[in-house]
Parts: sequence; C-alpha cells; structure tokens
Amino acid sequence: MNEIKKTEDVAKSITHPEVQFKGYTLEEIRYQRALVMLQKEFCKNKILRNVNTLKKANPLTPQGAASLIPGRMGTLTTKVLSGLNYVDYAMLGFSIFSSVRKVFSFFHKKKK
Repeated sequence: MNEIKKTEDVAKSITHPEVQFKGYTLEEIRYQRALVMLQKEFCKNKILRNVNTLKKANPLTPQGAASLIPGRMGTLTTKVLSGLNYVDYAMLGFSIFSSVRKVFSFFHKKKK
C-alpha cells in the first residue's frame, strides 16, 4: 500500500510540477553541445581505428600483404599488389581459374 502511495506522489509531481520549466540556460546548452561534440569525436576515432585494422588484415592492400608474408618476399608482394586495382585482380583470377580448369580437364577426361 505504501508503494502505491509513492507512485501516486511521483505521478502527481510529474503531471503538476511545483516549479514550471523555464528553459535551459546558455551554460547548459553549451555544455550539451560540447558533450555531443566529444561523443562525435570518440565515434569518429573508433571508426577510423576499425578501418585501419581492416586495412591491415586485408591481403589485397599493401599493408595487409606485407603483414602476411614476412621478409623480402613481403616487400615484393607489397610492390606487386600496390600497383594493381580490383579490375586487375578480377582479370588475374579469371586467367588463373581458366588455366587450372584446362589442366584439370586434361587429367579428368570425360567418360564415354
């Protein structure tokens, strides 16, 4: 019963407040703007950090290729991969696929 009384008091204080809201002060507005800008910067930094980790993990980027293959071979693949774009990768994949298919069909002839 005591809880019902408390909720009734809270409901009355919300619906009929003793002090009317007269708006925010300039200081409160400035504080809210600064807070939103700070949150925006944190989100921006988090996104940039995630993009950088994706770049490092992607083997098609020079950074990713260097991290996958150690030593001198890594620098060579970095130079090769940095000069290619996605269309070049598609053409390279298609030519490798057709070559492998020809070799595979040579050893596995059709049965009659």
